[in-house]
Formats: sequence, C-alpha cells, structure tokens
Amino acid sequence: MIRLFSFGMMRLTNVKALQAFHLLRQGATILVSILLAKSWIGTEAIGSYEKLLYIGYTISFFWVAGLIQGLLTSFSDRNAKDQKAFIFNAYLVFSGVSLFFFVLLWIGQKPALLLLTGTEVLPFYRLFLIYLLLNMPTYLVENIYLLSSQSKRIFQFGLFSFGGHLIAMILPLQLGYPLAYSFYGLITLATLKHFWLLLLVQRKSKASFRLDLIRPWIQLSLPLIGYALLGGLMQTYDNWLVNYWYSGDERIFAVFRYGARELPLALALAHAFSTALLPEVRLDLRQALQSIRQKSRLLFHLLFPLSLVLMLTSSWFIPLVFNPEFMDSVPIFNTYLLIIASRLIFSRTVLIGLQDNKVVLWISVLELLTNVIVSIWFISLWGLTGVALATVVAYSLEKALICAYLHKKHQIPVGAYTDLRWWSGYSIILLAVYFIIQGT
Repeated sequence: MIRLFSFGMMRLTNVKALQAFHLLRQGATILVSILLAKSWIGTEAIGSYEKLLYIGYTISFFWVAGLIQGLLTSFSDRNAKDQKAFIFNAYLVFSGVSLFFFVLLWIGQKPALLLLTGTEVLPFYRLFLIYLLLNMPTYLVENIYLLSSQSKRIFQFGLFSFGGHLIAMILPLQLGYPLAYSFYGLITLATLKHFWLLLLVQRKSKASFRLDLIRPWIQLSLPLIGYALLGGLMQTYDNWLVNYWYSGDERIFAVFRYGARELPLALALAHAFSTALLPEVRLDLRQALQSIRQKSRLLFHLLFPLSLVLMLTSSWFIPLVFNPEFMDSVPIFNTYLLIIASRLIFSRTVLIGLQDNKVVLWISVLELLTNVIVSIWFISLWGLTGVALATVVAYSLEKALICAYLHKKHQIPVGAYTDLRWWSGYSIILLAVYFIIQGT
C-alpha cells in the first residue's frame, strides 16, 4: 500500500509525503503570520485577516474532515471501476457543498458576521468568500494522490499550494499595494489549484453520477462530520468567547489567535500520520497497530523535546519573531503546547479505521460541553490563558474516553498502539516545566 520512490536524495512514503505536505501548510501559515506582524498594515488589519481565516475554518473544517476520512476508509472497499466513479462523485459533492456555503454566506453576510465575529462589517469579506469557493474542493487533491500512492505528487502539490499562498499574501504588501491585492492573489492561486484538481479528476475518474456510491459514503461520514463539527466548534467557541468577553477588541483577538497555536510541527505531523494510516487500519489491523506504536514513538522523540525547548524560550522568541505587542501571547502559547500529550495518542485513528464512527460523535459532544463550561469558568479566573487551559482539559478528556472505549469494546489496550513508558515520561516532564514557568 505504501510505495517508495526516489526523489533526489529523499525516499518518501505516503506517510512521509503527507507529513511533508502538512508541514509546508503549517510553515506557510506561520511565515505569513510573522511577515504580517512585521509589515506596515498594523495589528487591527491583522485581526481582520485572522477573523476571515476563522470564518473560513468555521464553515469548512467539519465537512471537509468528515468526508475525507469517510473517503479514505471506504475507497478500498470498491472495485476498480467504482473507485474511478467514486472520485468523480467526490468532486461533485465537494463542489456542491462549497457552492452552498458560498451562497449562504454571500446572501446572509450581516447575520453571519454578527454570529461569528460580533460585527456587521469585515473588510475583504466577499473577496475571501470567492477564494473559499474555489479553494475548498482542492482539499481532494492530496487525498486522491494518497489513494493512488503517488507520494511525489503530494509533495509537489504542497510546494505549489503553500509556496503560492506565501507569495500571494506577502508579495503585494512588500510592493506597497493595499491588503486587497493579497486577496486577489489568493483568488488567483485558488483558481490554479482548482484547475489542477480538474485535470486530476479527468485522469483518475470516470464521469458517472452515482447515488449508490454517494449515499453509503455520506452515511459513513456523517458521524465523522458531526465529530469534526463538535470538535472544531471548540476552537470556534474559544474565538467567539474571546470576542464576547472582550467586546470585540481586535487587538486582544489578534493576541489570542497568535498565541492559540499548537506546536507548529505537531499538528501537521500528527494529522498527516493519522490520515495516511487510516487505509492501513482498514486493510490490516494487527500490522497497523504495530506500525502506529513504532512510528508514533519516533514522533515522541521529536515533538516532546521540541515542545520543551519552545516552552522555555517562548518569552524570548515570540516578541522577537512577531513584535513586542504579542508578548501577552506567550502564556497562551505555552498552554497550547500541552496539547501535544493528547495529540500523540492515535486512538481515534484506530477507531475510525475500524469504521466504528458513531461513538466518536457522542464523545465529541462531551468534549464540547466540557470545553464550554470550563472555558467560562477559567476565563473568569485566568483570562485568555484560562481559555487555553480549558482546551487542554477537553482534548485530554476526549482521548481518554476513546482509549477506554477501544479497550472495552474492541479489546485493544492503549499500549497496543502507544509506547506508554516514553509517552508518560515525556508528559510528566512537560507538565513540570509548564508549572515552573507559569509560576515564575
């Protein structure tokens, strides 16, 4: 399933290529944030841009994640002819859902902005909607390549996408043009990515509308969409709560958004690792469990020490990398680093690979309720850092419940896919350092 190929001095598997892809995404996002902070546009304009990103995330994260996971876990169940039709119908579904949200947010601009941001007007809102309409279906590209074991293409598409994103956002500002030209650049990039997707669909699929393929895919994906929606609502809720609590202050919102970031490498590597192994769990559970345990240990040795280094140096590098106005982001960032402990337990990967998806939805309900209640409590005690702490508590509860369910229902203990000795040791050290730093 995982095919090796030579690419210069590199040898990439599907897992490594997808990890590289998400690292490129994360790197571009961070670099854009750094360069915006050092540009001439000011903190308020940065806050507006962050609000647009937040809107884009809110309307897309749940259905994109759920449909992609459903696609990856059910694609191998189809014969070769149906697989080609499946890709074509996946494009139709993604394009249709993207169009639905575009029309909804375009027509309902005022209520949407009031609901999501607490304001009636947001600069560049409609330009950003055009970008989203063209860009959201292109999430299929790297996953079609994954299903075809075309690792090199995953990496190449990542270079094009995220290198292009960096250029589109920053080059106009460096040339002295207004921020609107950055959004024109994003629309141009999304158009090119969509054209790439169309060429890929033309080569890999058969044009045949098939409800018999769409229905079971949607049914399998619905609990995953619900899980992603409820899980992502935690981030949406956190942003909303900060907006509400601080009366829509764009400076405070920017401070929170710049601090509320997980370890830059962690989310990219962990998400790619989980996504790439979903088909493997479906095909060979025993081998997949061994692979998850072994390869996740390598992630421990990389990401836990890096988290410790960043936690110890964050008060120095955050104001240096961004600007001194973001010094208040430091304790928020340090708190978000704690999420790495739960992020590196891949119990949800195993559960989704087994297509036992309904329980994931119910666990996410408990996770969201926990976050809502604890966030209100903690923000009153510790301000923005309290919101971050509530997120850590909710994520940890989710992973603990999934691990317990896997053990009870499927007789798969957490030690079957996690090296608990290394995980526990690293987690204890990370917590100790955090409390020492927060207490100083």
